[in-house]
Amino acid sequence: MHSTASLLLLFILVPSISSRKSTNPVELLNTCVKGIKHKSFPTPEDKLHNQCFLWQDRSCCTTNTTLDIKINGGLYNFNWNHCGKALQPECARHFVQDLCFYECSPNLGPWLVDVNMKIRSEKAVHVPLCRSECDHWWEDCKEELTCLDNWGKGFNWTTGTNTCPTGKHCHRFQEVFHDAKSFCEQVWDYSWVVVPDDELCMKLWFTPSEGNPNEVVARAKIADMINNSSCPALHTRLVQVLLLLCMWLLWQH
Repeated sequence: MHSTASLLLLFILVPSISSRKSTNPVELLNTCVKGIKHKSFPTPEDKLHNQCFLWQDRSCCTTNTTLDIKINGGLYNFNWNHCGKALQPECARHFVQDLCFYECSPNLGPWLVDVNMKIRSEKAVHVPLCRSECDHWWEDCKEELTCLDNWGKGFNWTTGTNTCPTGKHCHRFQEVFHDAKSFCEQVWDYSWVVVPDDELCMKLWFTPSEGNPNEVVARAKIADMINNSSCPALHTRLVQVLLLLCMWLLWQH
């Protein structure tokens, strides 16, 4: 009896051989971006630095990664100050928080897609960001300077860091992005999509002692994927699990 139950549990929990992002809800809730600094799966970290400490209970980033962010103000040689003027501290903290989220959050599984990049082979696309989070970010950064409206592509990297391409001049964020929604969605190549706060949406800032509110958002997305048949393999797997469960219960009698 115990061996049968164990096999059933393994069937439910062990990832299938095909795409992990489309077949296994358990893995979708316990996965990290496939990147050069990310862990394979989230685990606790008791010494995450600065703003990244919010994810210490279940984190995809290591202590060393957050130390790099603290010391260098960023990662991957990306220069937020590519127009020669340093971001104001009240603006820079939002970009640091966004970076901590991307490096540390264990809640991006349902939105990951494959990409071919040196620093990662996956990225998140159209993750719902609460409008209030976006508005605060925009209000603190709209007077800063940039030469591109999409920081995910288009920069010149020949010097080893990002610089403005020839012919692109620096302007205030207000002139480049025009409004909060366009800024939050375009700046990182549509990793975010801004939604009203009364919808399920991700928070960059939260109180760890009250739990990670983004867990609920990821679970709801997976439930929606199943209910809307956007992931047929998930349906097949769940039916198989139910059949095995029925067979096991019958065997008990």
